[in-house]
Amino acid sequence: MPEFCSQCTPADKADHNLIKMALHLDNGHSRSFVCDRCDNRAVYKDEEGRYWLAIHIEDNPGLKWQPVNLDDLEFKTT
Repeated sequence: MPEFCSQCTPADKADHNLIKMALHLDNGHSRSFVCDRCDNRAVYKDEEGRYWLAIHIEDNPGLKWQPVNLDDLEFKTT
């Protein structure tokens, strides 16, 4: 069954709540998951407390790491 994250699906229907994941991370740690809708793969909190989102890019080896704020990790209706 496909699983979705809170960035592409309302949090109450998402399988992976990215904000909760991010808030529970210690500095220098990440949490992996698979979103079948938007290709997100992990949330990381660096040593300075900044958040990063790992995104799978088709036809590209590895992951693209994008800096994010907590607000970026929730579903937007626009």
